[in-house]
Amino acid sequence: MKRVMLAIIILATGTALFCALHNASAVARQELSVQRTAWQTQTQQLARLYLEKQQVSEHITESKQLFASLPPLPALRQLEQKILAGDSLTNLTAAESEQLLAELGFNWNTTGDYLIVSKKSLDGISYDAMNGEKLSTAARGTLAINAAETSAIESMTGQLSKVRSAWVKEHVQRTEPSGDVVAQYSLPPDYAFAQNQLAIYTNGIMNALGEQRAQWLQNHSADWMMAQGLFTSPDMSKIPKEILATLPSETYQPQPTTMTVKRYNSGNDLRMNYTLEQGGNSMNTSVNPWQPFPEAFSALFPGGWKDLAEREGFALPAEFNKKN
Repeated sequence: MKRVMLAIIILATGTALFCALHNASAVARQELSVQRTAWQTQTQQLARLYLEKQQVSEHITESKQLFASLPPLPALRQLEQKILAGDSLTNLTAAESEQLLAELGFNWNTTGDYLIVSKKSLDGISYDAMNGEKLSTAARGTLAINAAETSAIESMTGQLSKVRSAWVKEHVQRTEPSGDVVAQYSLPPDYAFAQNQLAIYTNGIMNALGEQRAQWLQNHSADWMMAQGLFTSPDMSKIPKEILATLPSETYQPQPTTMTVKRYNSGNDLRMNYTLEQGGNSMNTSVNPWQPFPEAFSALFPGGWKDLAEREGFALPAEFNKKN
């Protein structure tokens, strides 16, 4: 009886194990089938992508060959594509800029007596913006200063000149002539006065012209501003203190504006020259009818060299008598 029961148990266990193995095998076959299907799908996709890549490569090659065989684009079309591609106009060559302006209707003859130029070009143009109290023709034309703006600016500069003249007459220092020196006059530095005059001028042109044109006008007015005493010495504010300490004090301390006139003989002829020290700079040149009188002292001698010679009692070179 025990043997029969043992046989039945063994048979049942074997049957259960067989069934389990059979089920596991079926599941494995099913998973393998699913994986095989997925692998076949991915293999087909990879083959399709490879084919598309090959087709694209062939198309690119054919396009390059086609473009190479085409005649070059006209210069205008090349310029058009360059601009439409987003390239900055500042990157255009001089020839391209000229071509673009021509296509827009701007060329040498478009505006008669005027030219269309870039604002950047103005930085490379040299001219004096002020002649005495008046704006120069170059300044009015270059910066398109109209009649109303001109009137406002010249009214302001005229008032500055009157104030400056009064200050010069009050503060001028005369040195008695000696030896070869026939005349010497100095104007002491006055930082507060200079800053006040500079502020009036800067605000005046800013109100009349706006920031950009005013800046250009001021850049081209440096000589006039110096002569009017708006600058008293070089700007040393950005130089490190340790470097300033190594410089002679006269290099950065405000210096007087001084005019010294000397005479000398050149053969049998009388000659004169003068030295103008102003704003830390020095200029030495001859005295002749074609040499402008130093504007810094014109309030004292409105007639120029002749007024100075009459005041100091010396004779001018012979060229002054020949001038028409």
